[in-house]
Amino acid sequence: LAENPLLTDSRYRALAGSQFSMLTPENAFKPQFLHPRRGVYDFRDADLLVRFARANDMKVHAHTLVWHEALPNWMRENDDPEEVRRTMLRHIATVAGHFKGKVAEWDVVNEPMSDDEKSYTNGNLGLRSEQSPWYEAMGEDYIDEAFRAAHRADPKAQLFLNEYGVEEEGERWDALYDLIKRLKERGVPIDGVGFQNHEYTPGDRTAPETFRSHVQDLAELGIQARVSEMDVPIGEDEKDGRQTQADEMAGKLRVCLEEPNCTSFSTWGFTDRYGSTADTKIYPPRTADSLPWDTDLRPKRAYERLLEALRAAP
Repeated sequence: LAENPLLTDSRYRALAGSQFSMLTPENAFKPQFLHPRRGVYDFRDADLLVRFARANDMKVHAHTLVWHEALPNWMRENDDPEEVRRTMLRHIATVAGHFKGKVAEWDVVNEPMSDDEKSYTNGNLGLRSEQSPWYEAMGEDYIDEAFRAAHRADPKAQLFLNEYGVEEEGERWDALYDLIKRLKERGVPIDGVGFQNHEYTPGDRTAPETFRSHVQDLAELGIQARVSEMDVPIGEDEKDGRQTQADEMAGKLRVCLEEPNCTSFSTWGFTDRYGSTADTKIYPPRTADSLPWDTDLRPKRAYERLLEALRAAP
Protein backbone atom coordinates (compact mmCIF):
# COMPACT_ATOMS: atom_id res chain seq x y z
CA LEU A 1 0.00 0.00 0.00
CA ALA A 2 1.16 3.51 -0.63
CA GLU A 3 0.39 6.82 0.96
CA ASN A 4 -1.34 9.17 -1.48
CA PRO A 5 -0.57 12.81 -0.68
CA LEU A 6 -3.20 15.39 -1.48
CA LEU A 7 -5.20 14.15 -4.45
CA THR A 8 -4.19 12.67 -7.78
CA ASP A 9 -7.15 12.83 -10.17
CA SER A 10 -7.50 15.35 -12.99
CA ARG A 11 -9.31 17.92 -10.83
CA TYR A 12 -6.44 17.96 -8.36
CA ARG A 13 -3.81 18.17 -11.08
CA ALA A 14 -5.63 21.17 -12.58
CA LEU A 15 -5.63 22.90 -9.18
CA ALA A 16 -2.18 21.93 -8.06
CA GLY A 17 -0.25 24.37 -10.24
CA SER A 18 3.30 24.37 -8.92
CA GLN A 19 2.37 21.76 -6.31
CA PHE A 20 3.50 18.18 -6.84
CA SER A 21 2.23 14.70 -6.16
CA MET A 22 4.26 12.46 -3.90
CA LEU A 23 4.11 8.77 -3.08
CA THR A 24 5.24 7.23 0.21
CA PRO A 25 5.50 3.42 0.33
CA GLU A 26 3.98 2.23 3.60
CA ASN A 27 6.04 -0.96 3.92
CA ALA A 28 8.34 -1.69 0.99
CA PHE A 29 11.23 0.45 2.30
CA LYS A 30 11.13 -0.84 5.89
CA PRO A 31 14.05 -3.09 6.94
CA GLN A 32 11.81 -6.09 7.66
CA PHE A 33 10.82 -6.27 4.00
CA LEU A 34 13.83 -4.80 2.25
CA HIS A 35 16.68 -6.32 4.32
CA PRO A 36 15.30 -9.69 5.52
CA ARG A 37 18.68 -11.34 6.23
CA ARG A 38 22.11 -10.06 7.08
CA GLY A 39 23.75 -8.87 3.87
CA VAL A 40 20.70 -9.84 1.77
CA TYR A 41 18.57 -7.06 0.29
CA ASP A 42 15.37 -7.34 -1.72
CA PHE A 43 14.69 -4.11 -3.60
CA ARG A 44 12.08 -5.51 -5.99
CA ASP A 45 8.93 -4.04 -4.45
CA ALA A 46 10.57 -0.73 -3.59
CA ASP A 47 12.06 -0.39 -7.09
CA LEU A 48 8.65 -1.11 -8.60
CA LEU A 49 7.05 1.72 -6.61
CA VAL A 50 9.83 4.12 -7.57
CA ARG A 51 9.31 3.26 -11.24
CA PHE A 52 5.54 3.73 -10.83
CA ALA A 53 6.09 7.16 -9.28
CA ARG A 54 8.42 8.25 -12.06
CA ALA A 55 5.99 7.05 -14.72
CA ASN A 56 3.26 9.17 -13.13
CA ASP A 57 5.31 12.32 -12.48
CA MET A 58 5.33 11.76 -8.71
CA LYS A 59 8.13 12.32 -6.25
CA VAL A 60 8.94 9.65 -3.67
CA HIS A 61 9.12 10.20 0.07
CA ALA A 62 10.91 7.08 1.25
CA HIS A 63 9.86 5.59 4.61
CA THR A 64 11.89 4.63 6.65
CA LEU A 65 15.59 3.98 7.31
CA VAL A 66 15.73 3.67 11.12
CA TRP A 67 12.81 2.54 13.31
CA HIS A 68 12.40 0.38 16.38
CA GLU A 69 9.66 -1.64 14.65
CA ALA A 70 9.42 -3.53 11.33
CA LEU A 71 12.91 -4.97 11.89
CA PRO A 72 14.01 -8.42 10.77
CA ASN A 73 14.84 -10.67 13.73
CA TRP A 74 18.54 -10.71 12.92
CA MET A 75 18.77 -6.95 13.54
CA ARG A 76 17.65 -7.50 17.15
CA GLU A 77 19.89 -10.48 17.93
CA ASN A 78 23.22 -8.73 18.57
CA ASP A 79 24.04 -7.20 21.97
CA ASP A 80 27.39 -5.74 20.94
CA PRO A 81 26.85 -1.95 20.70
CA GLU A 82 29.55 -1.46 18.08
CA GLU A 83 28.10 -4.20 15.88
CA VAL A 84 24.62 -2.69 16.22
CA ARG A 85 26.07 0.65 15.13
CA ARG A 86 27.80 -0.91 12.12
CA THR A 87 24.58 -2.70 11.17
CA MET A 88 22.63 0.57 11.17
CA LEU A 89 25.27 2.46 9.21
CA ARG A 90 25.69 -0.30 6.61
CA HIS A 91 21.93 -0.52 6.16
CA ILE A 92 21.61 3.23 5.62
CA ALA A 93 24.58 3.40 3.26
CA THR A 94 23.30 0.50 1.15
CA VAL A 95 19.63 1.48 1.02
CA ALA A 96 19.98 5.23 0.65
CA GLY A 97 22.82 4.64 -1.79
CA HIS A 98 20.68 2.30 -3.88
CA PHE A 99 18.02 5.00 -4.25
CA LYS A 100 20.39 7.96 -4.61
CA GLY A 101 18.84 10.44 -7.02
CA LYS A 102 15.62 8.39 -7.26
CA VAL A 103 13.81 9.60 -4.14
CA ALA A 104 13.26 13.20 -3.08
CA GLU A 105 13.01 12.68 0.67
CA TRP A 106 13.68 10.17 3.44
CA ASP A 107 12.17 9.51 6.82
CA VAL A 108 15.58 8.86 8.31
CA VAL A 109 14.43 8.26 11.89
CA ASN A 110 10.86 7.23 12.63
CA GLU A 111 9.12 7.66 16.00
CA PRO A 112 12.06 8.23 18.36
CA MET A 113 9.87 9.70 21.14
CA SER A 114 8.84 7.55 24.08
CA ASP A 115 5.33 6.50 25.12
CA ASP A 116 6.45 6.06 28.74
CA GLU A 117 5.64 8.98 31.06
CA LYS A 118 8.82 8.26 33.03
CA SER A 119 10.87 9.18 29.98
CA TYR A 120 9.79 12.81 30.40
CA THR A 121 10.69 13.20 34.10
CA ASN A 122 13.80 13.29 36.30
CA GLY A 123 15.99 14.80 33.63
CA ASN A 124 15.06 12.27 30.94
CA LEU A 125 14.71 13.73 27.45
CA GLY A 126 11.67 11.84 26.22
CA LEU A 127 13.43 9.46 23.86
CA ARG A 128 12.32 5.86 23.36
CA SER A 129 14.93 3.63 24.94
CA GLU A 130 14.04 0.08 25.96
CA GLN A 131 12.23 -0.85 22.73
CA SER A 132 14.90 0.58 20.44
CA PRO A 133 18.05 -1.46 19.74
CA TRP A 134 19.57 1.68 18.26
CA TYR A 135 19.10 3.80 21.39
CA GLU A 136 20.19 0.95 23.64
CA ALA A 137 23.47 0.70 21.70
CA MET A 138 24.23 4.37 21.06
CA GLY A 139 21.94 6.57 23.11
CA GLU A 140 20.74 9.77 21.44
CA ASP A 141 23.79 9.70 19.17
CA TYR A 142 22.07 7.10 16.98
CA ILE A 143 19.90 9.90 15.58
CA ASP A 144 22.91 12.07 14.72
CA GLU A 145 24.71 9.14 13.11
CA ALA A 146 21.66 8.08 11.10
CA PHE A 147 21.15 11.53 9.58
CA ARG A 148 24.83 11.98 8.82
CA ALA A 149 24.96 8.57 7.15
CA ALA A 150 21.88 9.28 5.06
CA HIS A 151 23.34 12.61 3.96
CA ARG A 152 26.60 10.93 2.94
CA ALA A 153 24.71 8.34 0.92
CA ASP A 154 22.41 10.83 -0.85
CA PRO A 155 23.46 14.47 -0.31
CA LYS A 156 20.61 15.93 -2.36
CA ALA A 157 17.74 14.14 -0.58
CA GLN A 158 15.71 16.01 2.03
CA LEU A 159 15.97 14.28 5.40
CA PHE A 160 13.08 14.08 7.88
CA LEU A 161 12.36 12.86 11.38
CA ASN A 162 8.81 11.45 11.55
CA GLU A 163 6.71 11.33 14.74
CA TYR A 164 3.14 10.92 16.02
CA GLY A 165 1.32 12.79 18.78
CA VAL A 166 3.36 15.97 18.43
CA GLU A 167 0.62 18.03 16.80
CA GLU A 168 -0.83 18.90 20.21
CA GLU A 169 0.69 20.85 23.07
CA GLY A 170 2.40 18.92 25.84
CA GLU A 171 5.57 17.20 26.94
CA ARG A 172 5.87 15.06 23.81
CA TRP A 173 5.98 18.11 21.55
CA ASP A 174 8.25 20.01 23.96
CA ALA A 175 10.71 17.11 24.05
CA LEU A 176 10.71 16.76 20.26
CA TYR A 177 11.28 20.48 19.79
CA ASP A 178 14.21 20.37 22.22
CA LEU A 179 15.62 17.37 20.34
CA ILE A 180 15.48 19.25 17.04
CA LYS A 181 17.27 22.19 18.65
CA ARG A 182 20.02 19.89 19.93
CA LEU A 183 20.41 18.29 16.52
CA LYS A 184 20.70 21.69 14.86
CA GLU A 185 23.25 22.85 17.43
CA ARG A 186 25.35 19.75 16.68
CA GLY A 187 25.20 20.43 12.94
CA VAL A 188 23.14 17.34 12.12
CA PRO A 189 21.82 17.55 8.52
CA ILE A 190 18.11 17.36 9.34
CA ASP A 191 15.75 19.18 6.98
CA GLY A 192 12.30 18.59 8.41
CA VAL A 193 9.81 16.99 10.78
CA GLY A 194 6.83 14.88 9.74
CA PHE A 195 3.68 15.28 11.84
CA GLN A 196 1.80 12.01 11.41
CA ASN A 197 -1.63 13.33 12.43
CA HIS A 198 -3.21 9.96 13.15
CA GLU A 199 -6.49 10.95 14.80
CA TYR A 200 -7.74 7.60 16.02
CA THR A 201 -9.97 9.03 18.79
CA PRO A 202 -11.54 12.43 19.50
CA GLY A 203 -8.76 12.96 22.06
CA ASP A 204 -6.23 12.93 19.22
CA ARG A 205 -7.79 15.96 17.54
CA THR A 206 -5.76 19.15 17.53
CA ALA A 207 -6.90 22.61 16.52
CA PRO A 208 -5.29 23.76 13.25
CA GLU A 209 -3.90 26.84 15.00
CA THR A 210 -2.08 24.69 17.54
CA PHE A 211 -0.53 22.72 14.70
CA ARG A 212 0.31 26.01 12.97
CA SER A 213 2.19 27.24 16.03
CA HIS A 214 4.40 24.14 15.93
CA VAL A 215 5.07 24.57 12.22
CA GLN A 216 6.06 28.17 12.89
CA ASP A 217 8.29 27.13 15.81
CA LEU A 218 10.16 24.83 13.45
CA ALA A 219 10.42 27.58 10.85
CA GLU A 220 12.35 29.67 13.38
CA LEU A 221 14.86 26.81 13.58
CA GLY A 222 15.13 26.61 9.79
CA ILE A 223 13.25 23.30 9.74
CA GLN A 224 10.54 22.19 7.32
CA ALA A 225 7.30 20.50 8.38
CA ARG A 226 4.92 18.13 6.65
CA VAL A 227 1.70 16.29 7.44
CA SER A 228 2.96 12.78 6.82
CA GLU A 229 0.36 10.10 7.66
CA MET A 230 -3.03 11.68 8.27
CA ASP A 231 -6.08 9.52 8.81
CA VAL A 232 -9.24 10.28 10.76
CA PRO A 233 -11.55 7.36 11.62
CA ILE A 234 -15.17 8.49 11.64
CA GLY A 235 -16.12 6.69 14.83
CA GLU A 236 -19.48 5.30 15.84
CA ASP A 237 -19.95 7.76 18.70
CA GLU A 238 -19.70 10.93 16.63
CA LYS A 239 -22.89 12.65 15.48
CA ASP A 240 -21.52 13.56 12.08
CA GLY A 241 -18.25 11.72 11.71
CA ARG A 242 -17.84 12.43 8.01
CA GLN A 243 -18.07 16.17 8.60
CA THR A 244 -15.57 15.94 11.45
CA GLN A 245 -13.23 13.93 9.24
CA ALA A 246 -13.51 16.53 6.50
CA ASP A 247 -12.96 19.45 8.89
CA GLU A 248 -9.88 17.85 10.44
CA MET A 249 -8.20 17.05 7.13
CA ALA A 250 -9.03 20.36 5.48
CA GLY A 251 -7.92 22.32 8.54
CA LYS A 252 -4.45 20.77 8.56
CA LEU A 253 -4.12 21.16 4.78
CA ARG A 254 -4.96 24.86 5.02
CA VAL A 255 -2.15 25.33 7.52
CA CYS A 256 0.29 23.60 5.18
CA LEU A 257 -0.81 25.73 2.26
CA GLU A 258 -0.38 28.94 4.27
CA GLU A 259 2.91 28.25 6.06
CA PRO A 260 5.95 28.48 3.74
CA ASN A 261 7.96 25.79 5.55
CA CYS A 262 5.15 23.20 5.40
CA THR A 263 6.16 21.32 2.30
CA SER A 264 3.59 18.53 1.84
CA PHE A 265 0.37 16.96 3.08
CA SER A 266 -0.24 13.22 2.92
CA THR A 267 -2.98 10.88 4.02
CA TRP A 268 -1.96 7.38 5.13
CA GLY A 269 -3.53 5.62 2.20
CA PHE A 270 -6.34 6.95 0.06
CA THR A 271 -9.22 4.44 0.18
CA ASP A 272 -11.02 2.89 3.12
CA ARG A 273 -10.80 -0.46 1.35
CA TYR A 274 -7.15 -0.76 2.36
CA GLY A 275 -6.85 1.84 5.12
CA SER A 276 -4.41 1.21 7.94
CA THR A 277 -7.17 1.48 10.56
CA ALA A 278 -8.97 -1.57 9.17
CA ASP A 279 -9.63 -4.31 11.75
CA THR A 280 -7.79 -7.40 10.52
CA LYS A 281 -8.14 -9.31 13.80
CA ILE A 282 -11.65 -10.48 12.92
CA TYR A 283 -12.99 -12.51 10.02
CA PRO A 284 -13.97 -11.26 7.59
CA PRO A 285 -11.77 -8.21 8.18
CA ARG A 286 -13.66 -4.98 8.82
CA THR A 287 -12.64 -2.21 6.46
CA ALA A 288 -11.57 1.21 7.69
CA ASP A 289 -13.42 4.54 7.42
CA SER A 290 -10.52 6.94 7.90
CA LEU A 291 -9.57 8.14 4.40
CA PRO A 292 -10.91 10.47 1.67
CA TRP A 293 -12.24 7.67 -0.59
CA ASP A 294 -14.64 4.99 0.61
CA THR A 295 -14.35 1.23 0.07
CA ASP A 296 -15.89 1.54 -3.41
CA LEU A 297 -13.36 4.24 -4.36
CA ARG A 298 -16.00 6.96 -4.23
CA PRO A 299 -14.85 10.38 -2.96
CA LYS A 300 -16.14 11.36 0.47
CA ARG A 301 -16.82 14.76 2.01
CA ALA A 302 -13.19 14.95 3.12
CA TYR A 303 -12.09 14.74 -0.50
CA GLU A 304 -14.29 17.67 -1.50
CA ARG A 305 -13.12 19.76 1.46
CA LEU A 306 -9.50 19.12 0.52
CA LEU A 307 -10.26 20.38 -2.99
CA GLU A 308 -11.94 23.48 -1.52
CA ALA A 309 -8.84 24.17 0.56
CA LEU A 310 -6.68 23.93 -2.56
CA ARG A 311 -8.98 26.25 -4.47
CA ALA A 312 -8.79 28.83 -1.68
CA ALA A 313 -5.02 28.60 -1.32
CA PRO A 314 -3.17 31.95 -1.56
